[in-house]
Amino acid sequence: MPRALNLLRPALHYRREAFNDGLRAAGFDVVEQLPKPQPGDALLIWNRYAGFHEVAHAFERAGALVLVCENGWLGKAWRGGEWFSLCRDHHAGAGRWAIGGPQRWDCWGVEMAPYRTDGDEAVIFGQRGIGEPGIASPHNWAEATRHRIGGRIRPHPGNAAPAVPLADDLRRARECATWNSAAGLHALLLGVPVWHAFPQWIGAGASRPLAEWGKADPMRHDGARLEMFRRLAWAMWTLDEIRTGGPIRRLIA
Repeated sequence: MPRALNLLRPALHYRREAFNDGLRAAGFDVVEQLPKPQPGDALLIWNRYAGFHEVAHAFERAGALVLVCENGWLGKAWRGGEWFSLCRDHHAGAGRWAIGGPQRWDCWGVEMAPYRTDGDEAVIFGQRGIGEPGIASPHNWAEATRHRIGGRIRPHPGNAAPAVPLADDLRRARECATWNSAAGLHALLLGVPVWHAFPQWIGAGASRPLAEWGKADPMRHDGARLEMFRRLAWAMWTLDEIRTGGPIRRLIA
């Protein structure tokens, strides 16, 4: 039986145990230590920062699987549930997952506002800069972006509690800029065009690269936006779904 090492924080029992249940349901023997991983074994980590990144490299060198978890791309508490994103190898859209048809996203009945063509300000989403090298935002990215394109910075909620909800804060926005963020995805749902700086961001297919700022109009493409959310849906799961092992089985198939 393949083995799985779950490195999610033990203090958060409700989350760790749910993922352990999912790993067992997917056919793994969950172990407390795995110093010599073998092909078919798996590592489950939160994001891929600090020491997790080095452990992930060791598992990859051994031919084992690396499963990367993070809060749901549309928020942990989205739609009143408890959501997590789960991918192979990496996070923030750079990882891999099994993409199915349109039904998962479509059955949620999520409303997407028409794209705006008005507004009088650019809003830059502040980033925490935490995560895997090459995926985490560069130091002072938001400040450097504001210096380049103008506008104002909305602080990352992990650094400063927002003064107003995102939808209210974007009422005057004509466009937004992000490295990679859930706020950028919610802006797209609100119909605010987005520019992205991380090429593999999950929302990249429905937004314009920030490198093209000043050379092109922001992207307003309903078909690309819908396709992006349909793809995203297959990497976002509730805790109850994860307990069944289904999302993990999809990743290892």
